[in-house]
Amino acid sequence: MKQEKESEKENEPARARILQAAADLFADEGYKLASVRRICEAAHVNVAMVNYYFHSKEELHLAAFDYARELARASAADVAAASARAQLPPVEQLRLAIEALVSDMLRSGPASLFSRLVARELIEPTAAIHKLAERNVRPQHALFTGLIRGVVGEAMPDEVVQKCVFSVIGQAVFYARSRIVHELVVPEITYDEAGIADIARHIAAFSLAALDGLRRQYATQAGA
Repeated sequence: MKQEKESEKENEPARARILQAAADLFADEGYKLASVRRICEAAHVNVAMVNYYFHSKEELHLAAFDYARELARASAADVAAASARAQLPPVEQLRLAIEALVSDMLRSGPASLFSRLVARELIEPTAAIHKLAERNVRPQHALFTGLIRGVVGEAMPDEVVQKCVFSVIGQAVFYARSRIVHELVVPEITYDEAGIADIARHIAAFSLAALDGLRRQYATQAGA
């Protein structure tokens, strides 16, 4: 069985194998620890293939983000767009987007690679952070800025809205990067499908409750 899988893998185009291996290692171990040699070993290709296809490790890193984004299932942006077309209330649009974000970050497998790469970049920025921010992080931040603004109204200052965005996304990043701590300290928190769905619902409910409290606070101040 193992030999069959190895054979199937080697039949894939070399460039695709490099991208898959790179995305996995960058997400799991970070840019610094994921050496080109280890990526090529995992992809079953010669080290020279990285320079041939991508010219540098940094360019491979950027390409891995693009590759992972294509593999993503229903991303937060996709969910938000669908809920907007369905004309759901702003609170429900934000709830669904948060749950999609959290689920993508916590699940394993190819579909979660993009969110895991973003989470890694947020806590361990690389030299490519500016390009990655423009391509991947900024659009997600803008998405949640708009969704949160739709929930809290116009009375809340922009600076506070931005902090709310970081607070929401930060919860997802914390759960994604602190799994081993949770398993040791609170083993009741599980990361199977049911456990991930529960975490996603909790973060969404917690965030919406906090946003509602802030919304009322600033609305009161504006009316005073």
